[in-house]
Amino acid sequence: MINKYYTSFKYNLIAFALCLLTLPFSRVIAPRAVIEGQALYLTWLPLSVMLALLLIFGRHAIAGICITLALVNYNEWQLSALQNLTLVGCQVIPVLACCAAVRLILGRRWRYGLPDSRMGVRIFWLGFIAPCLMKLLMALAGKYVAFPAEISSFFISDSVLYRIVDTLSLIVASLMFTLIFYFPLRMILTPRYAKTLWRACIIPCMAADKRCFVIGWISTLALTLILLCSSHNSILLSGYLVPIIFVIFTLGIRKLGHRFILLSWSVSAWLLLTYNHNFLLGLKSEYSLSFALSVFVSFTICLLYMTRLFRKSEWAKRLWQEQALTDPLTQLPNLRALEQSLAQHQTPYLCCLRMNNLEFLSRHYGMMMRVHCKVTINKLLQQWLQEGECVFQLPGNELLISLTGPAPQARLTHMVESLNSRKIRWNHHWLEIDFSAAWAVADSDITNLQPTLGQLSYLAEQASAADRVLPLNGRQAVVSGQTSERVFMLQKVKRALDEGGVLLHAQPIVNASGQGYHEILTRLNCDGEIITPDKFIPIIAQFNLSARFDLLVVETMLAWLQAHPAQQNTPRFSVNLMPMTLMRKDTAQHIIALFTRYAVPVSHVIIEITEEQAFSHSEASIQNLSLLRVAGFSIAIDDFGTGYANYERLKSLQASIIKIDGSFVKDIVTDSMDAMIVKSICELARVKNLSVVAEFVETEAQRELLLRLGVEYLQGWLTGKPQPLADLQA
Repeated sequence: MINKYYTSFKYNLIAFALCLLTLPFSRVIAPRAVIEGQALYLTWLPLSVMLALLLIFGRHAIAGICITLALVNYNEWQLSALQNLTLVGCQVIPVLACCAAVRLILGRRWRYGLPDSRMGVRIFWLGFIAPCLMKLLMALAGKYVAFPAEISSFFISDSVLYRIVDTLSLIVASLMFTLIFYFPLRMILTPRYAKTLWRACIIPCMAADKRCFVIGWISTLALTLILLCSSHNSILLSGYLVPIIFVIFTLGIRKLGHRFILLSWSVSAWLLLTYNHNFLLGLKSEYSLSFALSVFVSFTICLLYMTRLFRKSEWAKRLWQEQALTDPLTQLPNLRALEQSLAQHQTPYLCCLRMNNLEFLSRHYGMMMRVHCKVTINKLLQQWLQEGECVFQLPGNELLISLTGPAPQARLTHMVESLNSRKIRWNHHWLEIDFSAAWAVADSDITNLQPTLGQLSYLAEQASAADRVLPLNGRQAVVSGQTSERVFMLQKVKRALDEGGVLLHAQPIVNASGQGYHEILTRLNCDGEIITPDKFIPIIAQFNLSARFDLLVVETMLAWLQAHPAQQNTPRFSVNLMPMTLMRKDTAQHIIALFTRYAVPVSHVIIEITEEQAFSHSEASIQNLSLLRVAGFSIAIDDFGTGYANYERLKSLQASIIKIDGSFVKDIVTDSMDAMIVKSICELARVKNLSVVAEFVETEAQRELLLRLGVEYLQGWLTGKPQPLADLQA
């Protein structure tokens, strides 16, 4: 409690000392003029000091203001106690009442956030209501209390315009000159505030991109003020240079800080009003003077709001720039931020961290799982990163790490090994993610960034279980050639798809009597070059062209079927759908619509899918397969036995045909284990009423054994090699 009273007493004492210094000083330097024989203030600066002290000290300044005003009034005019008390009341009560109103509206922090926080409330109450109330109280006091003749005109005046000019002088003092006292007083009380003000006002103005403008702006303003404040009376200077002041400050808003502009305007206005030989040349009436002060008030309000608008626009610009450097989902810095970092030479090493199975997991758990994993991995990586190192967002299944410390190979290896030993939780599931990485020395040339990222991505993908982290520098020639070859192949594949360069081949699938259907196999034709599946299938899968490719194959096959109709209602072809094709929600509808357009019975075509699709938990895949079955399509499971298939899943399998993978067939004659696996699959398939197709049949011995084990259909070079669909007899 004692400490509280001591602090309050200290604030009152400091405020009183500053009042004794600043209030008399402000009265001395207040600009004056004589209009039609009457002396008046162009701006009554003690009001500016009062507001500045109240904004700094709050209630602690009240006593000091009242005592100092009473002393100044008595010393200047030898007023009686009643006269002095009345005059001090007229000067202080309106200001305190308006400060109380502002505090009521803005709350306890009404004195903070100058000059732009809740500016409209302060302008209304402190800039207009307080001066008007002060003048009104003085007019009322003049009717009941007699004052000396030298100041009686401030209380009672027959001239309405004189009262208007006197009121405008108070408004000018409140709006234009409060900050010119507020900032120096703050710096006297808190020296650290001077440093803050220097950093906020001066240092931004001295930036390299603004320096020339600021020097030119200050020089132009100084020259204009010198001409206007000089003792040489000139109508030319008065008539044409005054508007230039407003133009100069309007132009300065865009480049200079709001505090710097407002302080400069306050100083300039004080000089113009104090040394007013040229500025007020020709203003010999109250009409002219009231108009000039009104222009000052109007421009000050415009300046306050313009500086705030430009400040908000700069803030919004910085915010948009920050957002442009940040990925909206993961909140990680993006490639634009990486380019900026490289341009500033802050990133010696670039490391591509790849999550090899994240694409597969995101098909089953959704895109937000991918985002969650990247955010979690970033949090895990932070414990191994040094100051100045950062994780950047990359599209797909990768993150980019910038390393500045030594030994990037060892550090990255430790990160990858640690991440591979951890699991990530997502919706009550623990996910095991497989990590690999590649790194390279960063190049400050931004034009080389994209090729480097492509090479790092490829190298990280090629990293093996034994060699999880690969450096790019020693393999750059090889990787560059491989990535260039992939890009070249992608261009060929896209051009072939654009031009409809799909060549269909058919390989027979027959039973013991030689009856059956054909499987559609595909080649691509690009500018006369035939591209085989082993080259274009990985490109199609990697660059998400599978749906486009599969639907083009189906449509080409249907065009042939439409041109070669058949009477029997048995399957004629089987066609494969790639995994990503069924991940699209509208795949089944597109396929059904194609069959309707070409008027081909669905019974003529078998849809082949992989085990991954057959046992997928993807909602889109399940829905597409359900729609195809309802439409009447037979579903075949290709490469059965190599992936997720087991006996339990075989029991719940909803398909018509299973195709035993060739890996169980090629050695079936000599490997009894393969024969046993094939026999068990055939027996379970018989119970489920499923047809069984064996692939990779090349010898008579394989054929006889497979038929004896229960296989119904055979496919391989023994039954027939693929031939162009155009050569097939309908």
